[in-house]
Amino acid sequence: MLPNYRNYWKEAGYIEEMTGVEKAIAEGRRDDVPKYLTDRWLADCTLAGTATQVRDGVEAWRASGIHTPILVPSSAAGNQMNAIEELLKAFAT
Repeated sequence: MLPNYRNYWKEAGYIEEMTGVEKAIAEGRRDDVPKYLTDRWLADCTLAGTATQVRDGVEAWRASGIHTPILVPSSAAGNQMNAIEELLKAFAT
């Protein structure tokens, strides 16, 4: 919902997605916002899968020039603390 994030994503090339988000917000359709977060956007800005897949994804981001990826983990097995522990374990191996 924050314009600074939408502006960032527009500058990163997701103009169509963020225009849709902004229109939904302006029209009071906040529940429709996820509809505009396309598979392309999701695939480009998130990592999911096994520890190996996440590590490989971070390495691919680094190889593309991203030097400081910000990882915000989520876990299907529990709360945020579980997610952080899973992320730390994934990179400890």
